[in-house]
Parts: sequence; C-alpha cells; structure tokens
Amino acid sequence: MSLCEGKNEWLQDLLGLLRVNDKREGLVERTVTDLRSLYRSARRMGRSDEVMVLMDYLVEDIVSCTELERVLVLKLDEQGRNLETQVFYGFKEVGKRPFSVDFQQVNGLLRKVYTEQEPLNVVGFSDLPEADQTVPRTCGILRDDYRGSGNRQNRRQRVNLCVPDFASEDVELKKYSRFRHFSVMDLDAHDKTVKFLMGDVSSFLILPICDNNDFYGYVLADKAFTNQPVSYEEIRLSSAIASHSALAIGRALKQKSMLRKIARQLAEIEYLKSFYESIIQNLRSGLITVDQFMKITDVNKAAEIILGYKREEMLSKPLDDFLSPMDGKKCLFLDAADEMDNTMGHLSEVPMKKKSGDLFPSEVCFSVITDSSDTVTGLSCIFRDITAKKVLEQDLARVDKLASLGEMAAGMAHEIKNPLAGISGAMQILARNFDQGDTNQLIFNEVQSQVKRLDNFINSLLQFAKPGQSQFSEVDLIAIVKKALFLSAPRIDDKEIKVIESYESDAPIVQGDDGQLQQVFLNIVLNAIDSMGKDGVLTIRSYLDKESGTIRSRNECMSPSCRSMNGYFKVAVQDTGSGIDPDSMEMIFNPFHTTKGNGTGLGLSISHRILEQHGGTIIVESEPEVGSNFIVCLPVCRP
Repeated sequence: MSLCEGKNEWLQDLLGLLRVNDKREGLVERTVTDLRSLYRSARRMGRSDEVMVLMDYLVEDIVSCTELERVLVLKLDEQGRNLETQVFYGFKEVGKRPFSVDFQQVNGLLRKVYTEQEPLNVVGFSDLPEADQTVPRTCGILRDDYRGSGNRQNRRQRVNLCVPDFASEDVELKKYSRFRHFSVMDLDAHDKTVKFLMGDVSSFLILPICDNNDFYGYVLADKAFTNQPVSYEEIRLSSAIASHSALAIGRALKQKSMLRKIARQLAEIEYLKSFYESIIQNLRSGLITVDQFMKITDVNKAAEIILGYKREEMLSKPLDDFLSPMDGKKCLFLDAADEMDNTMGHLSEVPMKKKSGDLFPSEVCFSVITDSSDTVTGLSCIFRDITAKKVLEQDLARVDKLASLGEMAAGMAHEIKNPLAGISGAMQILARNFDQGDTNQLIFNEVQSQVKRLDNFINSLLQFAKPGQSQFSEVDLIAIVKKALFLSAPRIDDKEIKVIESYESDAPIVQGDDGQLQQVFLNIVLNAIDSMGKDGVLTIRSYLDKESGTIRSRNECMSPSCRSMNGYFKVAVQDTGSGIDPDSMEMIFNPFHTTKGNGTGLGLSISHRILEQHGGTIIVESEPEVGSNFIVCLPVCRP
C-alpha cells in the first residue's frame, strides 16, 4: 500500500467520523428545537378558554414546527352528531368549503382514526376513477412499534401507516422500517369526506383530537404544493402538539358546558325565585318569616298593608312586637312549639297590633322553616285580619238568637193577645156602671191604660217576630226623615231641643217601604230625644258615599234594576246626649236590651231588621257624656 493510499483511507475514516458526529449533533439540535416548540405550544394553550382560539393555536403551532403546507381542523359538535369544519390553513379561497356531515355517516380512514384514536399517515393514496368503483380496494395498515404496542397508556403515541394495495409498488417501504404489518382494511369507495375536503391528494396525515375520555375532532394535513409525503418526525411532532392541545380544548369545552349549565340553572333559580316571590307577594294573607332568634327576616306586601308598616320598619324587629296575646303571655309561638305539626303548622287566633296602635283579631298559622338537613332555621307566620269574620259570626249568632226569640215571642204574643182583648172589653163594660169622677172610674181608666200599653208591647213583639211584607217603591228619604221629625215635634218642643238639618241638594233614588223606613227614623229620633236633657242639639244630615257593589238584600221584592248599587245614601242622626257605654255597644241591637225605665228594648232591634231587609245597615258611633251618632245606610239604585 502506498503512502497516498493509506492517507486516503485515513481521510475517509476521519470524514466518516465527522459525518456521524454531525448527524448526532443535528439530531440533538432538532430534538431540542422540538422540545422548545412543544413547550411554547403548551404555554399558549393555557392562555385561553375559547375553543376557536385554541384550535387556531393548534394549527399555528403545527405549521410553525413542520413543513406541512395545508392544515384543516374538523370539530365534532357537543352533541356528538355532526362533524364541521373549523380552521383552514394553506387552502385557496375556493378550497375553504364549509362542511357539515352526520358523524354516523363518516367511515373509511376517518372512522379508523376515531376508533383507534391514533395518528394515521396515508401514503400513495388517490381515489379510483369513476369507472373502477367496483374494484375491491384495500389498505395495508402498518403500525409503529414505538414504545411497544401492548401498553395501553401509550396510545396516540403510536403512528399508523396506510399504504393502498394499488400504490404499494410506488411506495418505498424501507423508509418506514419502524413499522410492522398490522392488518388490512377495506377502503369504502363511497366515503367522499376526504376527497371533498382535501381534493385529489396522494398523501396526507390524519390526527385525532382526543383525550382519555372524549373525542373532539380531527386534524387533516398534507404537502399538496410539493406533493411530498409527511415525514415520520413531522408526524410525531404534530401528534404531540395535537395531544396536549386536545387536553386544553377538552378543558375549554367542559368549562363552556359547565358555564352554560350554571347559566341555565341560574336562570331556572331566578325564574323559581320570581315565581315564588310573585306568589308570596300577591297573597291576600300577611306573611312574616323569622330566624332562630325570632327576629323578622322578611314580610310580604299584605303584611305591610294589614299592619301599616313599611318592610324596612319591620325587618330585624322581634315578632312579639306585633302580637298581643289575650292572656298577656309572651312568645306565644314558643308555647305552642311542642304541639306544632311540621307539615300543617299551628293555627290560633291572636290579636295583632297595627302601627296606629289599634288591635285587631287575626288568625295566625305558625310553621317551621327547615334547611336541607331538616334543621329548624326559623318560623313562618301567615296571618289574616278576621275582623269581618268576627262581625259576621256575631251577626249570625244574633240572627240565630233573634230567630229563637222571634218564635218564642210569636207564641207568647198570640197566647197573651187574645185574653188581653177579653180583659179590655170586660173592663170597658164594667166602667159604664160608674159615674164620671167616681174613684172606681179612675181605677178602671188606669187599668185600661195599662192594658193598652201591654197591647202596644204585644204588637211590637209581633212586629219583631213576624215583620210585615215590605212594599218596595222609589221613596223620598228626606221627606221620610222630615215626617219623623214632625211626629216627634211635641217631645222636641217640650225639651227645647235645637234641630239642625243639612240634606243633600240632589238626593239619589232609594227603594224601600215608606212605612217601615218611617218607623226606623222615628225610633232613632225618639231615642236621641230621650238621651238628651233640655237645650240639647239634634243634628240630621244626609250625604252620598260612592261605593259600588251588589246589594245583599234578603227581600226578593226589591226591583231588579236596584239589585246593583251605586254607593250608599246615608242619613246621620247625631245627638248631644249621654252616649252609650262601650260595654253596651255590642248589645244595643239585641231585643229587650234597653237603658230606659219604660222601654221595651225592641225599637233598635226592629229598625236593624228592617234595614237588613232593605239591603242596608245602621252604624253607631258613640262616646259617653258626649253623644251618639246613628248612621242609616241605604243602597242607591243605578240610573
């Protein structure tokens, strides 16, 4: 061997070593570059929670790290039904075709990627001509042995290689020495998805966008302009970017879904809140809620109206401030706590206090308020003003009492009146036997007077027991009042009582029985005269109180045109007498109740009964030692 030959071999060996070192240095440098790219991509994916932004980042990172020339992202909708195009890169305007297809109809290579959830690199692929569609087509699927194929956790780190049978002669399989033969797949000639999106391409890459639980879509990429297959290194790097991007996309989708769910639940809660608040606020009964310390936490509008307080004035106040138990006890609801039914609550009648200080009877239902663990957190107090109910109960009790008394009075009057008539006749015959001025004649006259008085009482009793049939017609109420004053004039003059009259200039139409109404006003005027001494003042005035409604008359003889009213025509008879004791106010309309020495106690009872038949009523206002005011209210007929 010559010196030159030896020198050449040494140079060749040295050049070989340099090439190996350069190759190793290039591999290390490329690896470092890829790691930096992955790091930057992972950091970008953490900056946004918008799905479209993350998909744009995915495409940008793949393009910046590889030589891929076209990239397309397909996204599966949230219902998992349709596959839609989302991001285009490298496509001409005519190639950016919006695409949406039923995901159940997607088959072929895309279905293979969805099933395996591993990247698939298609090499040497092209559609058959239309005339050859009946020719069987197969694709040899070669699988990368990277990190072993048996490890389930390494899925999506392997790469599949699809080599169509008719293109295998044109493919240099030695370039893919890392792949081993895995299976043969039939290609569906009817799968037009890839051709529609990518056009006539020879080689392309399909990447799944998925995590361990969900599948979100695909990345389709190729080198259509240079018509080159995708390299193994580009597949590995693009797959790694798609893998960690899928985690960010999945997180964003779950967050978006959670936010929508929260928004939907908040809307439902808001609706339910508004719904129940509307029910509570529009209750006709008052509602008060209290906490464990019996401090008021909420009230509804009815409670404000009934009690006369504003909501702000009641909050944080003790519930005891608005209750006034009749026995003087405090904490009425605590006394009844042992008897309280958690389902139905505790019902009782308790006087309550208004802001004005007035007491009114109320029906109160106390119920417990519990949380999700059945722990008592407070009480609810639902109440209503039962003043009208109490008045109605009193009226019903009085009616029942009057009915019983009426039956008894009718029987007694019938049994007394006949013998009384005989006694009166006999006394008149016996009186003829005595001369005028005889002492016995005076005695007989006195007896006759007492018999007549007794007969008048019996007639009043019969009138109370069985009032006569009313004859309704249009009446002049002012004229009736003036007639009652005329009949009372002698007694008014005897006591030198001053009469003040003030009448409505245009009195409305009132229907009623002239004789019965005259009896009512005569009774009231005579009572007023009897209650006053000398120099008293009797004031009579009339006025219209406009209040619409339906007349609740027991008398069917009232004209149908007068069944609906246009307010009340009121006549007030006010005196300056001794007034009525508050303890007697509830009994003044009871039969036989009287404060007069020679009264029967039937005048006001009969008057009240007559006014009830007329669909009206009588109101009494009185103050001891000041006087009384009797207000007769009769409904006004509509024109």
